[in-house]
Amino acid sequence: MLSLALINHLLNQRPVAREELARHAGRRIAFTLPPVTVRGVLTEQGWLADSDGEAEAGVTVSHGAVLTALSGRDPDLTAVKLSGDTELATTVARVFGQLKWDAGEDLSRLVGDVAANRVERFVRSALGIKGEIGGRLLESWIEHLREEAPLLARKHDVAHFVADIDALRDDVERLDKRLERLADALARRAAS
Repeated sequence: MLSLALINHLLNQRPVAREELARHAGRRIAFTLPPVTVRGVLTEQGWLADSDGEAEAGVTVSHGAVLTALSGRDPDLTAVKLSGDTELATTVARVFGQLKWDAGEDLSRLVGDVAANRVERFVRSALGIKGEIGGRLLESWIEHLREEAPLLARKHDVAHFVADIDALRDDVERLDKRLERLADALARRAAS
């Protein structure tokens, strides 16, 4: 599963986080960033393994919290919802909140340490790495929400929907006036 692999990749870059999660080996957790939910069981090495069982603790993070974190600020605590075993959920939320992608480390495996360091310095100086990565992640996430899991509507779809609602409202008003005229005509006919 891609989501498990991504979380484990981030955990691989943070051995201290894995040590903390290893203390809860065998416990099942769920991490949700709507519409995606990752369920797993914590291993003795601090990894997250696939699990079919019901989660003992859950952490749900709002999209606003993710965007706030990408901008370099700490998210509001109300943007994170905990469920189940609160001690376990708190630990998972704190550990997952501290996970950061070390792009330089991944790049060094591909091109070597010296080249990765140069690329990283260039990107930081030329583009501002937080802004660039955050912007691209935000664009990708918005595209995902529009195309793959349609939680956000396109501007032209909203405009079309509003026009349809306006037309429906006008049609209902015309029908209402016709019914009033018909009722008046029936009342006059009944009176005569």
